[in-house]
Amino acid sequence: MEKLSSQDAGFLKIESAHCPFHVAGLMILKLPAHASRDYLRQLARKCGRMNEVWPMLNKKLQDPVNLSAAAWVPADDYRAERHVLHYALPGPGRMDDLLRLVTRAHERPLDRSRPLWEMHVIEGLSGDRFALYCKIHHSLIDGVGAMKMMQSFLSPSPKEKIDLNRVHPAIEKNDGHHSLFQALGDMTRSMQKQYRALPELSRLLAHMGADALQGKQDVMRLPFTSPRTIFNTQLDSSRAITVCDLSLGGVRKIARQAGGSINDVLLAVCGGALRRYLLAQKALPKPSLVAGMPVSLKAAGEEGGNKLSYIMSPFFTDESDDWRRLQRVMKVTRGAKAELGKVSTTAAEDYYALLMAPTVLLTVTGHATLVRPATNAIFSNVPGSPDKLYIEGAELEHLYPLSIVTDGMGLNITVVSHANRLCFAIISCPTEQPGIETLGKLLKESYRDLQAAARNA
Repeated sequence: MEKLSSQDAGFLKIESAHCPFHVAGLMILKLPAHASRDYLRQLARKCGRMNEVWPMLNKKLQDPVNLSAAAWVPADDYRAERHVLHYALPGPGRMDDLLRLVTRAHERPLDRSRPLWEMHVIEGLSGDRFALYCKIHHSLIDGVGAMKMMQSFLSPSPKEKIDLNRVHPAIEKNDGHHSLFQALGDMTRSMQKQYRALPELSRLLAHMGADALQGKQDVMRLPFTSPRTIFNTQLDSSRAITVCDLSLGGVRKIARQAGGSINDVLLAVCGGALRRYLLAQKALPKPSLVAGMPVSLKAAGEEGGNKLSYIMSPFFTDESDDWRRLQRVMKVTRGAKAELGKVSTTAAEDYYALLMAPTVLLTVTGHATLVRPATNAIFSNVPGSPDKLYIEGAELEHLYPLSIVTDGMGLNITVVSHANRLCFAIISCPTEQPGIETLGKLLKESYRDLQAAARNA
């Protein structure tokens, strides 16, 4: 028996039928040139043995109903067909058909009487392609860990095969770009460390509060000062998944010209797309929407471990000029990194979790929409591989990370780089967000407009 940490048990307790707490990934792959007729059947069989490769996939909850003393126990009734599903799209295998299928799978909570993961092998995508959709509960792994797990299936060589005899160690959590909900769970860590950071946190909050009282706009925002939007409502169980790709080289070129980072450019592109979307819905608030995003605070060339925190930056949806929006984003992120860089690593990492305590309580009690949003959307940019990758000889073309939305926080935008692509995955609740499936198109439009603005700058 392995007792769950309070954080991991919390992910199970906060989960509801309309807000499941699993993270997932969607991989689009090209069939090998000389794949056998039963290539995908054999791949599905290998996937069914992933519990041998990753021991965490072979444990289940001791009591799925009573979580007061939640614990993992070995799954002595594991059956591969309950976890690995293999099916085909109807012809002609359109991407829209794939996303509809994956959306339905992403909406469904995992069965708590079984190990909390699934893998879907989906064949029949046009262009001799297929897809793998993998989901795993947040109580087992965080978003970055799930990405690492998926990437462990991948190889830089098309000749390498999945080694079913290699057993992987457990992936350590909290080691990088963790999600908002993981940051909330960090409050269960050592209170002594947080106590020592309180004077630094007090000075940081006082400075942020002074900026707010002076009406400064191009600064990091305090939580619960974001405008109310159609993204911050009570959700139902329906989800929408939108994906799109941008050129990593093109985004990097804009960043270099502006003197900012790739993350700055992506945030500005998202701000332009959200502005377009909300204008079309006649729902654009006068104040800018605010993004909650994890960032690295390490200086260039700095060695050692991670120094990460969260920045609450405006998307600058109130700015109609694309180049000006990017400049304003850069001003905020530079100032925020400088501000957070003055405090200790402990204070930088913990200030957000300490501030988010009301969010946890409001979500657990079902009152998340009674106050102004902490932020309007989650935005995260996760570095991936610069090289081509393969699974059993199949080339990975796209890798889309699918995250979590919950009451009061109904929009999540996550980006992963792969080769020379930036793969965007947007998770939302379409019931309160009509036409949200157009956001991928609007991201591309916003990017093209920013490119044009950069040429004229």
